[in-house]
Amino acid sequence: MKIKHIIIAVAAVFTTAGCTENFDELMKDPVALSPNPAGQLTFTQLCMSGNGFYQHRTNLIYSGGFVQHYSGSWAVTEYGGKFKKNDEYATALWRSAYSNEMKSVVDILDKTSKDPVASNMNAVAKIMKVMIGQRLTDIYGDVPYSEAGLGFSAGIVTPKYDKQQDIYNSFFAELEEAFVQLNSGGGSVKGDLFYDGDITKWKKLANTLRLRLAMRISEVSPAEAEKQAKIAFQNGVFESNDDNCIMRHLNFPFNDDPAKLDFRGNGLSYGFISDQGGDHFSSLLINFLRDNGDPRLTMLATPKTVSSTGGAPKPGESLYEGVVPGSFIWEVSAGSESVSDIQPYYQQLTTPFLHVSYSESQLLLAEAAYRGWVSGSAADYYKKGVEAGVKQLEIYGAPAASQASINTYLSAKPLVAGTEKEQIGTQLWVTYLFNSIEAYSNWRRTGYPHLVPITSPESQTGGVTPTRLYYPNDEMQKNEKNYLEAVARMGGKNDWTGKVWWDVN
Repeated sequence: MKIKHIIIAVAAVFTTAGCTENFDELMKDPVALSPNPAGQLTFTQLCMSGNGFYQHRTNLIYSGGFVQHYSGSWAVTEYGGKFKKNDEYATALWRSAYSNEMKSVVDILDKTSKDPVASNMNAVAKIMKVMIGQRLTDIYGDVPYSEAGLGFSAGIVTPKYDKQQDIYNSFFAELEEAFVQLNSGGGSVKGDLFYDGDITKWKKLANTLRLRLAMRISEVSPAEAEKQAKIAFQNGVFESNDDNCIMRHLNFPFNDDPAKLDFRGNGLSYGFISDQGGDHFSSLLINFLRDNGDPRLTMLATPKTVSSTGGAPKPGESLYEGVVPGSFIWEVSAGSESVSDIQPYYQQLTTPFLHVSYSESQLLLAEAAYRGWVSGSAADYYKKGVEAGVKQLEIYGAPAASQASINTYLSAKPLVAGTEKEQIGTQLWVTYLFNSIEAYSNWRRTGYPHLVPITSPESQTGGVTPTRLYYPNDEMQKNEKNYLEAVARMGGKNDWTGKVWWDVN
């Protein structure tokens, strides 16, 4: 299991990040160079944002292109922006998540399930499994979950594909179990790069994930969504940006060679770097920020240096421009210098990765309150969510926006009756920037924001945004019976125009 290289990565992370006590304890373990829950937890957390294979392909190229966070580079535009198939890109998440993260977290669960001293580690592994499974099912639909990762421990090498509705029911049950299970007497959580073993933070994460999942099924199963949102709210979700689930990375390039495994750097940044500066924010994003006076504009993008007609920008001319979705950077008439760049602090291997945020929780509560599912004012939750979304950019190294500029923005752009769902959905789209997988899922659920129509004759969908990614074709050989049953449920063909269970709009 590549464990030697995993432990090397663990050593560098703990030593550099300052969590030396945890690492010292891990290294005292006589089986430190064999799979153990602490090392596997670290490895799993590293994979989730350090795996450049699917961060580049699934998060940046396809999800980021589909929801028009980005445009300009070859791969983002050619495949994500024009909706063209590339089997390696479409199956990257599946191949990586099942072979790395899911295997590791299921193994942690197996090793800790009957050990009272490892109760908290077991609970954390349940939450991690939900995080991994949610990405997989939201991207692909019906997927192996209940039998996933059991090849070694149970001899299940052809796992069934669970229905997405059943997977979501499992998510809610597992998050409830984890929340109840986490307690001060349940043992320490070693190897934890998210919260350094802070049980209170993990309990809040379990509830915030539960809120995310509740709202994800709001259109297909509103009664269950309301029930789960209420429980999450009552149990306690994130209370500030201090609760954010963040992975802090180190300056190491991604390498998935089994002999040189390294997930310590930010995998999304690896994608930006691999695209050699061709990635830019889309005009849809830049225009939204600019036209609404959003203080995040200068925190996210650099001013352009050439006007749209050539030469220096004229007095009063807008200084920020994005690339039109579906267009390449070299197609911009005034040249690439007439387009704003992504600020450099988002493109470093050391850039943190934000998995779950306080901003997200408040915006989801705004929608839940608008629907009458939780107490409180939708407008107040919305205001808190937008403000937190501005301030969370500071974790990446962005200079802080002044409170005055934030207050001016919030006063000018409050939640307006009759447009609540669109406003909340659009703000989630901005808050999910750099986690486009979540933005893609929420866009499919809500339909917001309204995307720029893709009219390229090269589009393989006629300009219709794909609604899922398709299964690896070799599943037909590896797991034929279960694969065919899933394909039949997903519309009769393994294609990306079918819809997942919760996508009913």
